[in-house]
Amino acid sequence: MADEAANVEAQDAQPAQGKKKLKTMLMIAGILALEGGGIFFATKMVYKTEPVKAEQISDQQEHMQRVKDQVEIALPELNAYNKRDGRLFLYNMQVTIRVQSDQKEQVEEVIKLRESTIMDRFNTVIRGADMKFLNEPELQTIRRQLQHELEDVLGDDQVIEELLIPKFFQSPANV
Repeated sequence: MADEAANVEAQDAQPAQGKKKLKTMLMIAGILALEGGGIFFATKMVYKTEPVKAEQISDQQEHMQRVKDQVEIALPELNAYNKRDGRLFLYNMQVTIRVQSDQKEQVEEVIKLRESTIMDRFNTVIRGADMKFLNEPELQTIRRQLQHELEDVLGDDQVIEELLIPKFFQSPANV
């Protein structure tokens, strides 16, 4: 009988030990869940991130932003002559440059300080140009030469985005 009583006690002890282990495991899991939740909410409160919405920028909006980022600066009107082919032609032209808006004041200041130098160099380009370059439909050669001279005066070849010639009149001098 003593063996049977020991067996009954052992059987009763096993479920009690199993219940203790289960309680211990549940307590550990609860503590870990509370710790994880606490860390989550603490970081949320400290960093307070707001969701960022991804915006689709259309081509038109992108183009408008590029237009707003650049400004056009008009240079003084240029009157020059050319007598390369034996005939005297007068040229009346307006030159405008496109630069980034953050560089506008610097470029305008240099242009104001070096206006005569710029006009002299532009006159030199026109006086020395071949008639075929002055008669190009898009004036690409003259544009490149004028831009090179202007970049030389400005001291930076990355400032000018584009050189424009919105006005270009050619007339014979004997008329």
